[in-house]
Amino acid sequence: MKIKRSFYCIVDKNNKPDFRFLFENQQDAWSKIKQIKNSTRGETLFIGENKKEFFAQGIKKSFISPVKRIRIKKGCWSALKTSPLKMLEDIAPAYLFDRTIRAEENRLYYSKQKENEISFQNSDVKLPVLPNPLSGVDWDKSFLKTRSFVGTLAVLCVATVLSVFFIHQSTTEKITRQLISEQNKIAQKNAELQTKVLGKKDEQLAQQFDSELTTFVTEAMKTFENIKQEELEQEVRKILAGYPMEKMAPYIAQNDRIVAAFLVGIAKKESNFGLRVPLLNGQDCYNYWGYRGIREKMGTGGHTCFDSPEDAVKTVAGRLRDLVQADVKTPEEMVLWKCGSSCATHSPESVRKWISDVNIYFSKINDKENPS
Repeated sequence: MKIKRSFYCIVDKNNKPDFRFLFENQQDAWSKIKQIKNSTRGETLFIGENKKEFFAQGIKKSFISPVKRIRIKKGCWSALKTSPLKMLEDIAPAYLFDRTIRAEENRLYYSKQKENEISFQNSDVKLPVLPNPLSGVDWDKSFLKTRSFVGTLAVLCVATVLSVFFIHQSTTEKITRQLISEQNKIAQKNAELQTKVLGKKDEQLAQQFDSELTTFVTEAMKTFENIKQEELEQEVRKILAGYPMEKMAPYIAQNDRIVAAFLVGIAKKESNFGLRVPLLNGQDCYNYWGYRGIREKMGTGGHTCFDSPEDAVKTVAGRLRDLVQADVKTPEEMVLWKCGSSCATHSPESVRKWISDVNIYFSKINDKENPS
């Protein structure tokens, strides 16, 4: 028997080989030892203080005596080394070792040798001829050429196309409805969010707008009243021009038009616009309406004396305003200013004359407020 070239194996300090690996190169054996030492596979049995036994597949607990004190740790904790091994040519390594790890140069050599041993043959390959199942069909007499088949096929095609069309249309409409519904929901949510966010701000803006609108309307009304007052003053001043009563025009224009009309109409009848007036100590009492209210100052004929033209207009206008509010709105009804509670002591002619004279200037002013 011939001795085959040397191999290397892994042994422990008791020279027990690891039958899992056989190496052609010693360096590969050392690399495997490092890998085993760094791994947690296998278990090491500690017996006493110095004896360590590594079991690559783990320790079977059934073989351990329960009376002996031992320790078991994961991984390899025993010393390992490489040992040369010479084998006879007739004994294959596979009989003893699970795996043979070849050297790098041998692996390259074996792969090249295997590649060279593969031979290729360029021979014509004849593929089997498969029989044609339609070779015996007589197409001229086949039912596929009949009108009934063609018609049936056409109907099936049309039905298929219509089915696809209607299914597609139905699906499209359904998807469209769902999209519209979702879009409406999103729009509603956005509107609610905007309402929540802008609600307080809108309320403040609305309040500010209402306040500004009220101010604007108030100012507009004041402006309008001023314009009306100026127009009325011009009308009154035009009638009273050249008379002592002209100086009262601004105060008369501050009243309603109907009150101003009575002030002018009655003054014309009672004093001819201030030409015939009661006096006090030779001074004008500014009483141009025959007013007989009791005061500290009383003029001739038992008539009231006023402190100023403004005081006179304000007092007499107040009395006339009360009568107007009591629905006395024409010279005929205002005749009580002349007669008091009854005209029995006055002649009918004087009563008619009073009404007629007062109405001349009353109508000139009041009719512009209520034109016919």
